[in-house]
Amino acid sequence: MNPIDAYAAALQTGELVNPWPELSLKQAYQVAARRHQLRLARGERAVGRKIGHTNRANWANQGIAGPSWGWLYAASTAPLGERLSVAGWREPKIELECVLRLRDTPRSAADLPYCVDAMALGLEIVDRPYPSWQISVADSVAAGGVHAGLRVGPWRAPDPALLRELQAELQVGTRQSRGGSALVFGSPLTALAELMALLAEQGAPALLAGELITTGALAPALPLQAGETLMARIDGLGECQLSLTQD
Repeated sequence: MNPIDAYAAALQTGELVNPWPELSLKQAYQVAARRHQLRLARGERAVGRKIGHTNRANWANQGIAGPSWGWLYAASTAPLGERLSVAGWREPKIELECVLRLRDTPRSAADLPYCVDAMALGLEIVDRPYPSWQISVADSVAAGGVHAGLRVGPWRAPDPALLRELQAELQVGTRQSRGGSALVFGSPLTALAELMALLAEQGAPALLAGELITTGALAPALPLQAGETLMARIDGLGECQLSLTQD
């Protein structure tokens, strides 16, 4: 078995994996592509993509020059409820995101405002398959953007003007995080255009009608802990309150 396949298989086990020393972004996307094939082969269904590393202010320290992406799957995607179990995750964190839904297949970035038919508040859960969170962007990409789950709020009609002015607030227990459109290229639609360009550059599968896209963290991620309460709000998209449980 070649190193790419071996590393992908190790990440698929769900056990702790030591990061691949000096893993490059190119290798990381190869590992991610192989993991995607393995997941489809075992019957999982892809429902969209996630965009990561959208905050340009962090790029220099992260050693990158653009965003990242990974796949979303039906098995880990669900409507937003009043409870969220953290059972089965090692050290989960939550990201507050705008989720966009594609009605049509976009042919160019100029098509995007007409192809998006809905937007929603989303909570993306990320978790580490590694011994700690001290990982590189390449490590994150290889692990599918460390995606663990997605909870999606009620769908609303898209509003390009609103998407440029989003204000977001996240609270878990006593910890708080704030942000807005500025952390996702100025608008989730712009983040979506960046994703299209990245997929084309890599020769990766293009976006298709029906896909859901999480467009990047509108506020810095916060850790999750059972017994606490999570509150999230995005002006114009809604708000929610969840109890974090261990069952």
